[in-house]
Amino acid sequence: MPWTNLTAPLALGSLLTLAACSGVGATDPAPAAAPPPGAAQIDSGQPPRNQCRAEAAQFLVGGAWGPDTLAQALAAAGADRARMLRPDSMVTKEYMAGRLNVVVDAAGRIVRVNCG
Repeated sequence: MPWTNLTAPLALGSLLTLAACSGVGATDPAPAAAPPPGAAQIDSGQPPRNQCRAEAAQFLVGGAWGPDTLAQALAAAGADRARMLRPDSMVTKEYMAGRLNVVVDAAGRIVRVNCG
């Protein structure tokens, strides 16, 4: 019986081929993408309330952008999250009621504070 000598190696080869093709996918989630250059965003750390009072953060308009500006704006507006937008920032267009936008010009001056 010439096939007897080939049965075990063929079975083993088939098993190894199937095992190689059925690899387990990655279990770790992909890391979150960093914000695009020229943009910054922070969250309040609280459960979403979907509220934003941009008028309470208007005192920032005309001032210079600084390292603590976004945190100050977030606290003043009582928003769920805040982001800084520069003229070259890539932004999403979805409206989020609890998000505060702090718009900065090329010179680093705050030109607008609004919700969305």
